[in-house]
Amino acid sequence: MKSLIIILVSVCVCLLFPVPVFSSNFSDDELLNLIEKKAFNYFWQEANPANGLVRDKVNNFRAGGDKIASVASVGFALTALPIGVERKWITRKQAYDRALITLEFFKNRVAEEHGFFYHFVDMEAGQRAWSCEVSSIDTALFLAGALFAGNYFHGTKIEKLANEIYERVDFPWMMNRGTTLAMAWKPERQFLSMRWNSYNESMILYFLAIASPVNSISAHSWKAITRKVMSYGPYVLIASPPLFTHQYSHCWIDFRGITDGNANYFKNSTVATLANREFCLDQRNKYKTYSENVWGLTASDGPGGYKAYGAEPGGAVHDGTVAPTAAISSIVFTPKLSIDVARELYEKYRANLWGRYGFTDAFNFDVDWKSPYVIGIDQGTMMIMIENYRTGFVWKRFMKLPFVQKALAEIGFHPGDESLKLPKQPLVRAIKTKVPLVIDGNFSKWRESSVTYLDSRRFIDYGDIEGSKDLSGEFAFQWDSLHLYFYCRVLDDKVISRHKNSEIHHDDLVELFINPKANGFRWGDKNNFQFGFSIDPETKQLKSWLWPQGYDPVKQGKVRAFVKMLTDGYALEARIPWQMIGVTPQEGMKLRLTPALHDIDGNGSEGKITWAFSRNDNDSFELGSAILS
Repeated sequence: MKSLIIILVSVCVCLLFPVPVFSSNFSDDELLNLIEKKAFNYFWQEANPANGLVRDKVNNFRAGGDKIASVASVGFALTALPIGVERKWITRKQAYDRALITLEFFKNRVAEEHGFFYHFVDMEAGQRAWSCEVSSIDTALFLAGALFAGNYFHGTKIEKLANEIYERVDFPWMMNRGTTLAMAWKPERQFLSMRWNSYNESMILYFLAIASPVNSISAHSWKAITRKVMSYGPYVLIASPPLFTHQYSHCWIDFRGITDGNANYFKNSTVATLANREFCLDQRNKYKTYSENVWGLTASDGPGGYKAYGAEPGGAVHDGTVAPTAAISSIVFTPKLSIDVARELYEKYRANLWGRYGFTDAFNFDVDWKSPYVIGIDQGTMMIMIENYRTGFVWKRFMKLPFVQKALAEIGFHPGDESLKLPKQPLVRAIKTKVPLVIDGNFSKWRESSVTYLDSRRFIDYGDIEGSKDLSGEFAFQWDSLHLYFYCRVLDDKVISRHKNSEIHHDDLVELFINPKANGFRWGDKNNFQFGFSIDPETKQLKSWLWPQGYDPVKQGKVRAFVKMLTDGYALEARIPWQMIGVTPQEGMKLRLTPALHDIDGNGSEGKITWAFSRNDNDSFELGSAILS
C-alpha cells in the first residue's frame, strides 16, 4: 500500500512539474529556454511572497533553505518578473503584485544607511543579518532591478517607488571623502578600507551614482578607476580574473559598439571570456574537470567554501572547480562556446548536476565534489544574459532609462569598437657611477639619478590601494663594473611587518624582480631573482629574502642593503653584485627588471603596485628594462 501511494504521488508530481526530456538533437533555444525557466523559478519560488525578499541560496536537490535573503538577489528577481511576463511564465498581475510588495517593503521596512542596504537581511523582518556590511555594489544590483521593473510598469506606483528608493541613496556619502566609491560600511567600524578603484563589476554602481537625480557624484570618479591592461596568450584585456566581474554590469547596460575612450567593454568581456577558457584548457594536464566544453572560473561555491575563482591575467585562483554560470552567463559574448558548455553539462552530467533550479552552482571532478546549492546571484546572471542573447529584452528596456542616458553622456561614451593594445614595456636609465656608492642610508646620493615614480593608480597590480599616501613610491638605479645599485622610497601611512625569512612577502615590502637572460621571468626558476626588502617598524631592522633561491642575501653577505623608517613611510638602498645574478654589464645594454611595492593595512586590505609585469605567450612574464648608460 505504501509503495502504491508513493507511485501515485510521484505521478502527480510529474504531471504538475513535467521534466522535459530531449533527444540528442534538441534545439539550442529549447535548452536555453529550459535553463532560463529554471533560473526564473528560483526567483519566483524562493521569494517570501509577503515582502519579496529572495533567499541568498538554497539546496538544489531537496526543498528548504535558510532564512537569509540577499539584497542583490532581489535585484535579479525584480528583473526576472518582467521576463516571466514576456515569456508567459506568470501573468502581468502576478508580476505587478510581487514587484509592488517588494518595493513597498524596501521603501519602508528594509534596514538601510543613507539609502544603502545591507548585503544580507533576514527573510522576514528585512533587518541586518549576521554582522554583514552595508554594501554599495549589492545596493546597486538591487537598484538596477528596481528601476528596470519601474520602467516595465511605467506610470504606476512601482515606478514611483523605484525612483524614490533610488533618489534617497546618498552616493556622495559613500565616497567617504575619496575620489572613488567605498565598498562597504559597518556600524561598528564605519567605512571599510576597500574601494571600487579598479575595473570590475562596479560599472553599474558608477552609472547609478553619476546619474543620480538628487545625490550624484562627479564623472571624474569614473576616470579615477584603474584599468590595467594585461594579456594571456593572444588575449589582451583589462584584467579582472573572475568572470562575473565582466558580466554583472552587462546584464542591464548594453555596451555594444560604444567606448569611453578606455575600452569597448563589451569586446573586453568577450576577450576576458576567451582568456578564461584558454586558461582552463591550458590547465587540463593538472585538473581533469577542465575540458574543451567544461570550463569557466568565477566566484562560486567550492569544495572549501565560497571563493572568488578566476583565471589569468591578473592572478588566477583555481582548484579544478567549474561554475556553470561562468560560461553560460557569457553567452552574449561567446554564443557558440557558451551553448556548447550548456549542452555538454546537460547531456552528459545532468544526472549529477541538474536539480530543482537547473545546474547546481559548481562542481569539481578532481575531488568528486558538487555543490548542493544554487546561489541567487549566479542564477540571476544566467537568466538575464540568456534573455539578452535571445531577445535583447533587458537591454532594450534598461537603455531607455533617463539615468542611463545621462550617465553615458556625463562619462563621455561615444561610438567605438577598438581593441585594446598592451602598453609598451617601460624603460628607465641606470646611470654609471664615477665612484662606488656607499650603502649607508644617506639617500642624497640619489638626487641626480633618473627617478621613476610608482603611482598607485597607474601601476596597481591587484588589491586595494587608497591613494598615494596609502601606497606609492619612486625608484632609481645606478651601476658600475661590479655592482647594480637600487634605491626605493615608499610612501605608506601604516608600515606593517610581522613575518620572517621567506614569509616577508605577506608584509609591507619592496620587491625587485630580475630576469638576467631576458627570456621571460618564470616563477621558481633559479636563473631569475626575486629580492624582497622589508623593515620592522618597531626595531627599525632590515628584513630581506631571495626567492626562489631560498636564503637571506643580506645575512649571507652577498647583498648590502640599508633601510630607514621615515615619518610617512620608509626608504632603502641596496647593492647587488653583477656576479651574483650572472650579468656582465656593458654600456647600452638593457637589463630586464621591475620593482614592486606590497601593502597591507591590518584590516584585511591588501594591494600591490608593480612597475611592469605582463604575461608572455610561453607562460613567463615580461619585465621592464633599465638601460645602462
